[in-house]
Amino acid sequence: MVRFHPDARFLTDYAAGSLPVSQALCVATHLHYCPGCRLRVGELTELGAELFMQQQPAAAVDGPSFEKLLTRIATRPAMGTPQAGATNDSKVSSLPRTLHKLAGANLEKVKWNKVGSKFRYASLNVGDRARETSLLDIKAGGSVPHHRHQGDEITVLLKGSFSDQEGKYVVGDFIVRTKGETHRPVASQDQDCLCLAALDAPIVMSNWLVRLGLRLLNRQKAA
Repeated sequence: MVRFHPDARFLTDYAAGSLPVSQALCVATHLHYCPGCRLRVGELTELGAELFMQQQPAAAVDGPSFEKLLTRIATRPAMGTPQAGATNDSKVSSLPRTLHKLAGANLEKVKWNKVGSKFRYASLNVGDRARETSLLDIKAGGSVPHHRHQGDEITVLLKGSFSDQEGKYVVGDFIVRTKGETHRPVASQDQDCLCLAALDAPIVMSNWLVRLGLRLLNRQKAA
C-alpha cells in the first residue's frame, strides 16, 4: 500500500499546471498508483474552476479562499493503494504511461551508467534544464552510495522496495528529501528496485572513491 504522498502544495500546483516539468512528471507517476491522490487532484481541478468563475478576470486565487481549498484537501483521508494491473518486469509497458515515451520500448535499451556492481542510473530528457531527471536501478540487496543532498530530490518508486534510516518504501511512494539530508537507500533482498528521481541540485557522495569514479564517468560522457 502506498504510504507516502505529495503534500497539498504539490497537488495544488500540479492541478494548476504550475509545477516544473520534472516535478510534474513525478506527481503524475505517483497518481498512476494512488487513487486517493487522483481523487484529490480531480477535486482541486473542479474547485479551482469554481473559484476562477467566481473571481474577477484579474483577481488572483489567494487569501482565505486558497487557504480553505488547501485545508479541505489536507484534511481528506488518504486512500493510497497500488493501481491494479501494475507488473514488475523490464518492459516499459508495465510502467506508468507518463514514462513510456521517455524510456523507449524496453528498459534494457536505455543508456545506463553503472556505479559499482549493483547500482546504475539513466538520465531522462524531459526538457527541464534546471533539474536532473533520472531512472535509478538498484539490484536486489544493493544500495545507492551514501550521499548528501545539496537541494531537493523527489523519488517515486516504480518497482520493488528500498529502505533507508527513515523507513521502508514501496511501489507508488512519493519521497521528498531536502537540502542537507543524507541517506543510503538499500533495495530489498528479494527484488530489484526501480525509481524515478528528480533533483534540483547535484548530490555529494560520501565515499571519495565513488566521487572519483563519477568524475571519470562524466569525463567519458563529455568526450
